[in-house]
Amino acid sequence: MSAAWPAALAAGGSVALLVAGVGRLLAGRGARPPEPRGRPGRQGPLASRSAGRRLGARLARAGIPLGPDAFVAAVAAATAAAAAIAVAATRSPLAVPLAAAAVVGGAVSVVRSADGRHLARVTAQLPGVAQQLGAALQAGLSLRQALARAARNAPEPCREELRRAVDELALGTRLESALEGLAARVPAHDLRIMVTAILVQRRTGGNLARALSTLAGRLEERAQLARELRGATAQARMTAWLVAALPLGAGVMAEIAAPGTLARVLGEGPGPALLAVSATLYGAGVLWIRRIGRVDS
Repeated sequence: MSAAWPAALAAGGSVALLVAGVGRLLAGRGARPPEPRGRPGRQGPLASRSAGRRLGARLARAGIPLGPDAFVAAVAAATAAAAAIAVAATRSPLAVPLAAAAVVGGAVSVVRSADGRHLARVTAQLPGVAQQLGAALQAGLSLRQALARAARNAPEPCREELRRAVDELALGTRLESALEGLAARVPAHDLRIMVTAILVQRRTGGNLARALSTLAGRLEERAQLARELRGATAQARMTAWLVAALPLGAGVMAEIAAPGTLARVLGEGPGPALLAVSATLYGAGVLWIRRIGRVDS
């Protein structure tokens, strides 16, 4: 078993390099070139399905320059490599599903985290955007002109999203359709509220500039309350994650102290069944912790 530690260390180094590369990739998303507006390129079988299109939208918001087919293929290749390294390091077939689950879970976590950061940045900038739109309307501009001005003055990533809506309007898209498309591309709750307020005011009449100015204040209050809640629950959430990490840490320490312990305990008799049940309960507990500790802005 001790001879397998170099392979395990090499696997850990490879995973660290992969995470570092993904981090560098996501860090450069602000300088991402604009998406082509011309004829779409050749799509794979997954990109033509609704699930593939949703995955592609998430990858685009996360700043990952891969289509859904290429991303799934890359995750599958990484899963196969991790399973092979895990079997070579542990000499146990139980390592295959664990390694596969770790790679797939890591890929899902990276995409969800980057997508969430993008939506959080958009949400944080929406009060200023609503204030800009209200000020432009009070100055006598039309809603189309106000959107064009906001697309020039708003910070990223709101600027890019608004610019896409303005480009659609320039190509002849109806204002309602462009705003609905904006809300569909960026599924942020506050953006949906702003789009709904604009559409309702246009259909029923009223002072849209005043409504947007009031909405900007309400959105800022919601963001302030969410920040206060995150600060108040930070210690409890950190404690919950430390408790969730204790079983993994105990397993690693037991394996370091007595190599082969996990293979003997979990690889014989009822060990595999107990491992499957405990892994299921552990995953359910982690998901429940995330749900309890989540604070929606």
